[in-house]
Amino acid sequence: MPTPPAHSRLFLNGRIFTSARAQRWASSVLVQGGVVVAIDPPRDAVPIACEIVDLQGGALLPGLIDSHLHLTLGSTAHDELNLRGSTSREEFSARIAARHHALPRGEWLIAHSWNEADWKGCAPDASWLEAAHDRPAVAWRMDRHSCVVNRAALTQLHIPSSIKGGHIARDEHGALTGLFQEAAAWQLIVPAIPALSHARLRVAILEGARLLRSKGLVAVGSMEYLCDLREVFDGLRDELPLRVHTTVLDRAWPVDATIEEARTFAASSRLRIIGMKAFIDGTLGSRTAAMLAPYADDLGNDGLLVELAKDGHLDAWLDLVRRAGLSPSMHAIGDRAARLALDAADAARTRFPENNLRSAPRFEHMQTMHHADIARMHGRFASMQPLHKADDARLASSRLNASRIERFFPFRSLLNAGATLAFGSDWPIVSPDPLEGMRAAITGLDLNGRAFATEHNLTVEEALDAYTLNPARMLMLPSGVIAPTFAADFTLLREDPFTWNWHSGTPEVLATFVDGV
Repeated sequence: MPTPPAHSRLFLNGRIFTSARAQRWASSVLVQGGVVVAIDPPRDAVPIACEIVDLQGGALLPGLIDSHLHLTLGSTAHDELNLRGSTSREEFSARIAARHHALPRGEWLIAHSWNEADWKGCAPDASWLEAAHDRPAVAWRMDRHSCVVNRAALTQLHIPSSIKGGHIARDEHGALTGLFQEAAAWQLIVPAIPALSHARLRVAILEGARLLRSKGLVAVGSMEYLCDLREVFDGLRDELPLRVHTTVLDRAWPVDATIEEARTFAASSRLRIIGMKAFIDGTLGSRTAAMLAPYADDLGNDGLLVELAKDGHLDAWLDLVRRAGLSPSMHAIGDRAARLALDAADAARTRFPENNLRSAPRFEHMQTMHHADIARMHGRFASMQPLHKADDARLASSRLNASRIERFFPFRSLLNAGATLAFGSDWPIVSPDPLEGMRAAITGLDLNGRAFATEHNLTVEEALDAYTLNPARMLMLPSGVIAPTFAADFTLLREDPFTWNWHSGTPEVLATFVDGV
């Protein structure tokens, strides 16, 4: 008798949603060598020695994918102080004090995830970090586009009077408040914070990747700096427990050498570089997203253009990235930034037609869009984050006022216009749990449990496509659908997502399979 193919597995005894247009549902799946070879195979096509994987009545789905997160940043945030949920200055300061007393002398105190929506007030200043005493301390807003530092940190820094593409907050007397935004935070504060060793980064990234896989994720699109990909990730490519398709964050002009290194980076089944990212603006929460009209709660401010967009290099950058066969990814949160991203992509399309998926532009976030720009997304990828909607919904009414709420996370309008939705989390900005993201997209509930902008709610199938089929295409992954020749990347849930009451919570992940394992 011939020897059966290695690693043959038959998945059965569950509800199998394939996502394939030809056959949406199946009762069994045959996998050999990590690849799907048959759906509902006849008995005589199943090798005698095939391993049976009993789904125990669960729901087997194409593996869930996060189209946009920050694996290094999310993994290292675990060792930092988490200020999420601080509902008052007193609670904020108490957490700072506790962390200060737990740290060795001389070490920076690094905190993250404060949000003024949690205490319904203003952003903190340096005095909120007084409990760190003479220890340098920095606390990042949840969006990582603003931070506040204490007086001890300020004494170590050389602060210019202003910085292009950023904001240095000062009081009415011209004194520093400790709040830094966009380029001011990235160029002045980040370089002063002691860096972790490569060995510690490798441990943290593997721990973070295992956490993501436990959430049901089989693959992620991660935004990373080239130095980390070269010096940290490259040595982990055979150990990563899920697929990591990366986009390079380096965007200092000129970028020719960076693009060439990204283009020639060795690819494997678990690690590859697929594109480059440019920031056009900031965030809605920090009031640095570039808006067509001023913020309703800050009438002198319509946000910031940053980096390549600010300096007029966006068009040239798009050409360089696409010519290298890489995908240009553009961060655009404000409606003015979204229009600028579309203008640049339209102009680039006249020079290089968008007929190559590998070099197709990705539009990241697109949290607010003028109705006149929605149709321009036809046939394009909108890489969006439903949990951002759930979080920013608490601030949206004050930032935008009632007349502009229609522009806020227009999922349904984008779908109707022929855009392709690819969902992610932007972890560590919000939870990387894709089922929590699905819940937000399906119910329209914000983080306080209030239904908001529900006219853009999605069906379960639409939300699933946005976490499976669509990001797989956008990130050029070998999975996203359960069909022959595709990678056997699956997520097994205890409950059927199509009959589940999403208002009550999320289904439970029973197992995550990558290459059928």
